[in-house]
Amino acid sequence: MSARAPHAVALLLCALALLAPGPAAAQDADRAARAHFRRGETHFAVGRFAEALKEYQAAYELKPLPGFLFNIGQCHRNLGHLEEAVFSFTRYLRLKPDATNRAAVEELVTELERQIAAQKATRPPELKGPTGPTGPLGPAPPPPTPVYKRWWFWTGIAVAAAGAAVGIYFGVKPHAPGPPASGQGNIDFK
Repeated sequence: MSARAPHAVALLLCALALLAPGPAAAQDADRAARAHFRRGETHFAVGRFAEALKEYQAAYELKPLPGFLFNIGQCHRNLGHLEEAVFSFTRYLRLKPDATNRAAVEELVTELERQIAAQKATRPPELKGPTGPTGPLGPAPPPPTPVYKRWWFWTGIAVAAAGAAVGIYFGVKPHAPGPPASGQGNIDFK
């Protein structure tokens, strides 16, 4: 090791210490999470569940507390996003196994799963099953047939060609000599 190596290691450790979030950064995150939570509570109280959901999600991103997942689940439930609500409630119970409201949340999950199953059972048959390359409404319609592969296109070409041939034939064919035409009516004595 060179004489500079210990200094480089010390400088690297100092730089990492400066970049690491300290107690002030953690307090700022706590304050911001609390502010999002309070705004979420206000929105939830007046029935603006979509706005409350955004605030609770922002709070959870800053401070991932299990209680925020419960609130997120409640917003999803009130918005009719049943599968998302089940996910949030289940995650909440997994992260907080000793939750005081565990029995109530488990009942909610059971009821939501029953509602999801009922919704799936009442969907029209063409909507059941996986959505894959065929899409949610069944197979996609075949692409339209190109014009040059349609019967009427070639029939039109044949009629036009026959008309052109007849026109050329009668346009080029020499006429037999005969008496000149007059308005009096000609008699041909051949």
